[in-house]
Amino acid sequence: MAYGTIKSDALVYDNSGTDVTISLSTLPTAAQVAAKGDAFLGTAQTFTKAQRGDIIDVTGTSPQIDLNAGNNFRFTTSGDWGSNFSLANLASAAEGQTGSIFIVYGGAHTGGFPTTMKFVGGAAGIGALSSASTKIDRIDYIVLNSTTVTCTITKDYVA
Repeated sequence: MAYGTIKSDALVYDNSGTDVTISLSTLPTAAQVAAKGDAFLGTAQTFTKAQRGDIIDVTGTSPQIDLNAGNNFRFTTSGDWGSNFSLANLASAAEGQTGSIFIVYGGAHTGGFPTTMKFVGGAAGIGALSSASTKIDRIDYIVLNSTTVTCTITKDYVA
């Protein structure tokens, strides 16, 4: 193995039979990269552009929401669900994670929630879900710990 310095103005690499030349003078220096201020974990950030996350679609009569897949989720009830649905326990809940769960009603359906989801006033505090076609209920959540996901529900949005 050889050690040393190579002096070059450009790099050439083979891109499936076509040579591609990269001028080294156009590459940023380490100081330029550091000065750019890209986001770093463990550092307070000020974003100057909008930040957004995908809305993950979940399906089934007992939708399993995997919090490792995203922060925002949507499931739409439909005729083949029967008359109700039940949210399963939230998988992979990490302390401090926040997001929203949208329930989009494709018909008149009722629903239930796991005991890990804590609502103001308990189950009675949830009240009746919108449960009518074209209505949307939104649950905003913050994970307190692996067994407690604090939730606020806003109901009766019109699609």
